[in-house]
Amino acid sequence: MSRLKRILNTKATTRLYPEARAYRNSPTGAKEAFLLCHGFTGTPRELSKVGDALATMGIASYAPRYPGHGTDRADFYATSAEDWLRCAIDGYLELRSEYETVNVIGHSMGGLIATIAAASFNAPCLILLAPAFKVSNSALPISPALALVAPVIKRHKKNEETDSFRKQLFEAYWSDDLVAQAAQLRRLQKAARRDLARVHSKTLVVTGDKDDTVPSSVTSYLEKRALGVASFESHSIAGVGHLFPFDQGSAEACAIIKDWVGKDAY
Repeated sequence: MSRLKRILNTKATTRLYPEARAYRNSPTGAKEAFLLCHGFTGTPRELSKVGDALATMGIASYAPRYPGHGTDRADFYATSAEDWLRCAIDGYLELRSEYETVNVIGHSMGGLIATIAAASFNAPCLILLAPAFKVSNSALPISPALALVAPVIKRHKKNEETDSFRKQLFEAYWSDDLVAQAAQLRRLQKAARRDLARVHSKTLVVTGDKDDTVPSSVTSYLEKRALGVASFESHSIAGVGHLFPFDQGSAEACAIIKDWVGKDAY
């Protein structure tokens, strides 16, 4: 079935969880803004603490919701890497129509999308939070081939989420291995790796030393390959995992970001 037909066959029962709506924070008088790019199967809410922290500095932010995210599995499978990237690019263009300076932040897969956007628009600043240039899952490189025979691998993982909203999303996105969509993530990873050579932004990388999704070695990977960046700074947060932008590591992550942005980063 073609992508167009899959989209046209969107079920009438498909609904967007209210908590998954796009996030926006626009302080009065703001002249600068950040595009916030959330991760694979994530939602804009996951970067709202970062946006709120930026707002205390008079900086606006906007986190769009990628197509297929925050709804259900069938809707997710009707989308692709192009849809997610195009959504972020549209968000960047909207911000640039309102603000003098527009920068980019991305978490996990959003770090890949943020890198592509920064390279495409020559964003002054790029902040990467556990960016998925490297992942611990060794199956990701073979996901495009595996998806041809097994687009979904049933795992029936136990739902151990404590947040009520994430409990609702678990069955749609995290209970099984969504191989076909992981293949779309792999495509973005390859595109972002190629675009590293085109990034000229001042760049901050933040990782968690207990992250079992994106290894901390991603920092050295980026430092060796992003040779055209205006500057490169990195921080590792002790004792936190992959979800640090919105779990117990969020306060320290936001403090690092605010400090870096406040150091005349532009």
